[in-house]
Amino acid sequence: MKHQLCKALSIALFTVGWICAEEPADIPLVTPQEASAQEGKQVKVKGVVDGQKTSAKGVTYLNFGGRFPNHAFSCVLRAKDFPDGVPAFEGKEVEVTGLIKMYEGKPSMDVKSLSQIHVVSGDSSGSGKPAPASPAGETER
Repeated sequence: MKHQLCKALSIALFTVGWICAEEPADIPLVTPQEASAQEGKQVKVKGVVDGQKTSAKGVTYLNFGGRFPNHAFSCVLRAKDFPDGVPAFEGKEVEVTGLIKMYEGKPSMDVKSLSQIHVVSGDSSGSGKPAPASPAGETER
């Protein structure tokens, strides 16, 4: 009897552990314009990267919802986390996942890994051509 109970308990615990491991956390999906209302929360922001600039110190800024300084949301990718550089995202629709914080009155997200960025579509203009390069113009943080 004890052996059967132990076996049943082991199977139940394994099943619960497997189910919990398979179900991802329910992370809300928001637009760049909605990101400011999510301060302090883990979210997924979906939008087009309207500007991408890498500073002299190697910090890359991705601006969404307009170009700097009129952007609605930005991502910050530091050189120490991306020793091989940051791929070009400008003009692409992406989803970025992370914690929203406010910086100079605008929502921002620190991105430490490319696994936080998922490219939804390669060219939002529909022309098939890369978006014209122009600096995002954001200051170093």
